[in-house]
Amino acid sequence: MMKKVRSWISFIIIFLGFFYFYTSQNPHNQTGAAGHMAHGYVEIPKGNKIPAVNLSVSPDGPDTWLLKLNLFHFAFAPEKVGEKKPSYNEGHAHLYINGKKISRLYGEYYHLGNLEEGRNEVTITLNSNNHGALMADGKPVQATRVIEVNKQEKSGDHDLE
Repeated sequence: MMKKVRSWISFIIIFLGFFYFYTSQNPHNQTGAAGHMAHGYVEIPKGNKIPAVNLSVSPDGPDTWLLKLNLFHFAFAPEKVGEKKPSYNEGHAHLYINGKKISRLYGEYYHLGNLEEGRNEVTITLNSNNHGALMADGKPVQATRVIEVNKQEKSGDHDLE
């Protein structure tokens, strides 16, 4: 009986070790600044049009939120994602809320769902087809909005910065 228990415990420990190793190696599971830069940067060469993004966040029903992107000199290209050659005016966006990567975006609208009570920082970065974060003159091509959520107030009474 003890031999079976020891074998089972050994199996579980080995399984958890492999599970941790393989899941920690996936850059899409990383969050925050380290995860954001797992694919590196793509500096837009001089002479190219510099893309830009603006974002708005609005209430979308009781206690849920809708993100809308306005893009300039940039097009979503989901069919080209993963290409090795960097792209400067097409690709995808990354959505971060409070520094945590939430999703990759291929369109101008995204339903954020519920946000935590208090201060929520919503950031969008534009990314090349090779996943690198686009940079112009050494600065990331991104936009950020802060949404203050107070669930004690009536629905629709939210502060947007």
